[in-house]
Amino acid sequence: MERRIRHGCGALALGLLLTVGCTAGGDEADDGSGGGEVLEAGEGDGLGIVLDADRLPVNRAQAVELAETIVARPETFGPGFVEVPDRDDDPGHWAVLDENCVWVRETVPDEVLASLTGYAELPAEEGAGPLGVTAVVTVHRDARSAEWQMAGTVEDALRCPDQQLRPDEWVSGLISLGMGFGEIGNFFAEDFLTETGSFHSGEAGGPHDFEWMRARLGPLTVAVSAKGAEGRTREEVTEAATRASGLMLSRAETELAGEPVGIDEGDGTDEGEGKKR
Repeated sequence: MERRIRHGCGALALGLLLTVGCTAGGDEADDGSGGGEVLEAGEGDGLGIVLDADRLPVNRAQAVELAETIVARPETFGPGFVEVPDRDDDPGHWAVLDENCVWVRETVPDEVLASLTGYAELPAEEGAGPLGVTAVVTVHRDARSAEWQMAGTVEDALRCPDQQLRPDEWVSGLISLGMGFGEIGNFFAEDFLTETGSFHSGEAGGPHDFEWMRARLGPLTVAVSAKGAEGRTREEVTEAATRASGLMLSRAETELAGEPVGIDEGDGTDEGEGKKR
C-alpha cells in the first residue's frame, strides 16, 4: 500500500534560503484510486511524494539501517566540519526533557523503533570558537506516533524556555515557531518546528547563538541543533542547521519514496539532471 503526500515546490527561509523540496513538473498527484491510501499533507499543489509501504521499517534493525542512511554526516553541515566521537548514540535510547527542564537519556517507548544521533563540529580557528552541531533521526512505528512527538516538542518549548543540555551546557530564552504543511512557506515537511535562543557553556561562556529544527515526513522525524561560539555569526549557525535539515529530508524522501525525489527521468538527456534538488 502506498501513502501519498502532496508536496509543492518550496524553500526554507531562516536567515538564508535553502531549497529543500522542489519536485519536478507540476501535474496534480494521482488520487490513489489504484488502491493506495491517499493522505493530504496540507493543501499544496504539485507532484506527490509516494511513501512505499514496503520501505517503511517494521523492526529495530530496519529502523537503524534507515536512520544510518539518513542521519547527517560531518560534511552535511558544510565544509570543514569534522566528526565528534560517538556519545549517547545507542539507537534504543533517546533524549527526553524531564519535569525540571533537563535533557536526559531514556529507553525509547514501544512506539519508537530507533533514534540515532550524530555529532560534529566546525573546529576552533583564529578568532572563532568551535561550532557544535547535533543531528537526530527518529523512526516511529507509524505516522501518528511521530505526530505526537512533534506536538510534544511544541509543548516542551512553551514549558521550558530555559533548558539544561548537559551538566556544563544550557540554552535560554527559547522562542519556537511551528508550521504545518503549507504554513509560512512549509512545503517540504508534514510538520516543521524551529527554535532559536542563547547557548551557554562552562567552557565557551555565552550567550551565543542557538538554532534547533525538527521536521516530520510520515513516521520519521529529523532534527538538528547548532550551537554557536565566540566569533561565530548567526548566519553560520543557521546555515549549518538549515543545510543539514534539508539534506536529511531529501535523503528521507529518497529512501521512503523508493526513488530520488525531484528528478524528472524524462528521455535520459541532461535536461532532467537540472531538476535534481
